[in-house]
Amino acid sequence: MCVEYKEEKALSYMTPYALDLLKKLNKKSGLVFAPLTTRSSEQYERISFFEDGPPEIALAANGGILYADGKFDAEWFEESKRMISGCQDEFTKGIEWLSKDKNVYFEIRVVDELFVFTKSSDPAGTRAGLEGILDTNKVCTWNTGDKVYIFPKILTKGKAVERLRKKLSPGLVISAGDSDFDISMLESSDIALCPKDLMQYVSADKITGFDTAERNFAEQLLEYISDIAN
Repeated sequence: MCVEYKEEKALSYMTPYALDLLKKLNKKSGLVFAPLTTRSSEQYERISFFEDGPPEIALAANGGILYADGKFDAEWFEESKRMISGCQDEFTKGIEWLSKDKNVYFEIRVVDELFVFTKSSDPAGTRAGLEGILDTNKVCTWNTGDKVYIFPKILTKGKAVERLRKKLSPGLVISAGDSDFDISMLESSDIALCPKDLMQYVSADKITGFDTAERNFAEQLLEYISDIAN
């Protein structure tokens, strides 16, 4: 079932079973479903999980942007910008270098004022070049597929979990992720759920791995959380 459209074009899907499980969990008293994504605010706002409104809490831009009941939290955003205030010179330096990299074939974006993004035909080479000129005490580089990022070191999903803990004081934090971007989030949670092949990179006491070659990851983790919630 499609959960994301862009200009009427269907982009992202969930299985009907996974979406049904998510809707049931979202209605449970005392449980808060909080998407945490590297997507920009614009990209996140294209997603629609529920017919009756957005999730109570959601985070975009790697945790730098918070939505409460669908409304942009300006105070959270200003705090995020203060956190990364020492990284602007590195962004400028990185953008200048990327503009001269012949492997970069996509526009170079500063996403929501918080990090730099582009695409490269040689992402590993582009990333290596960036690491040679940037202050890695302030920023770090990532690549997934052809996508290349420059992130403030402090702007992680793990840091977002820490900030949410202070804001919401939850009794238990369960997180699920399937990529390198998610490792800090998994490590900052009380219970971590991930594909089995990611487990070796995650230092967490309570971690459960799922065989994603056999079954849909979202279906498995939502079943697991449903069992805990019941």
